[in-house]
Amino acid sequence: MGLLEKAGKMNDDKPKKAKKAKPVKASKVDEPKEKLDKAIAKKTRGAKKERKTRAPRTPRVMPEGFQSAGRAAKGARRLVDFIVNYSGVVALIGFTATGAFFDPTLFLIAAVVPILLNMFFLPAKTNRTVGMFLTRTRFVNSKGQHPIWIHLTMSNFTALFLMMGVALIFMATEGNKTFLAAGICLMLISVADYVVTKIRHANGQQQNMWDTMFGCWFVVAEKSEDSGIKWLDRLESLGDFGEKKGLTGSQSEESED
Repeated sequence: MGLLEKAGKMNDDKPKKAKKAKPVKASKVDEPKEKLDKAIAKKTRGAKKERKTRAPRTPRVMPEGFQSAGRAAKGARRLVDFIVNYSGVVALIGFTATGAFFDPTLFLIAAVVPILLNMFFLPAKTNRTVGMFLTRTRFVNSKGQHPIWIHLTMSNFTALFLMMGVALIFMATEGNKTFLAAGICLMLISVADYVVTKIRHANGQQQNMWDTMFGCWFVVAEKSEDSGIKWLDRLESLGDFGEKKGLTGSQSEESED
């Protein structure tokens, strides 16, 4: 028994091995905090970086090598395009105002066809109208190219907006507020075009509202060579007639005379 007691005592005197500490896992609550800190640090670094300096915007001006069209060309172009576009419409409205009863289908088609040709087809195909062929003029942007054809279409719509506005206001005499509001809105477009044109002319820029929006100028065009397309060559030959009648020429040539 004495040996057993001594052996047990010796075992008790031996140092016990320390238990390994388990690694503490990071709490899930700390993860969003770390992401937030990283995001704040990233924004701080980005704010410290110098912002890139933007290049100064160059003003749009009429390119060199072109001359502004003269008053005779501008006036003749507006008159000719108005006659081509709206002569059928004015005749139809006037005939209807007499109180005559008739089928307006054929007359309406005859009135709409010139509008479609001169306000959509020709601008899309040639970037010009009948009035511009007669006065031998064109529109050009700051790069010396034709502006988008929608510019020419919207320019021709100004007179239509005015006529439709007046007609809707007269139709609203019976108290129709919808017609009255629509008529005033359409007339305001023409008024805005008039005001912007006056301001631009006072500043030495020969532009109207649509020219300013699309960044283009009304200039003298050179005579084009024969294209081999009969209808296009005939339109181009209108410029010879306009030149004989003094409907072409630049603004500088008129000032010299």
